Amino acid sequence: MPATDLDTLLQRRDALRRELARVGDLRAGSLHSRFRKCGKANCHCARQNDPGHGPSWFLQRHVGKKVQQRAIPAHALDATRRQVAERLRLQELTRELVEVNERICHLRLLADRGAPVAEAPKKGAFRRTSPPRSPPKPSG
Repeated sequence: MPATDLDTLLQRRDALRRELARVGDLRAGSLHSRFRKCGKANCHCARQNDPGHGPSWFLQRHVGKKVQQRAIPAHALDATRRQVAERLRLQELTRELVEVNERICHLRLLADRGAPVAEAPKKGAFRRTSPPRSPPKPSG
């Protein structure tokens, strides 16, 4: 986003807030399909190179250090895809809102100091360049 003046950034922030207000149902995770073999000798899935029964769909997400999976019935697959996509949209809108606000704050800081406000910082200018420093975790 090449916006450089404060008014343009404020307008973009307002637009992002309106867009955030329209975020619909969302779900964290990603969809995965699985095929399975039933184990019956006379079933088609017992043949060589047969993929098996399926696909069965699961919504997979990380909760803490564990992976949580939830079965998704076939009739809910399209809705679940939309919900996962909506979560990604929310993440992108939030990322851009933080970036725009960072640029607004920077321009206001320059204006408060009496410095010439010529241009907002470039996109990505506030990203950390080195890993964060944190105290070592106690072993136990």
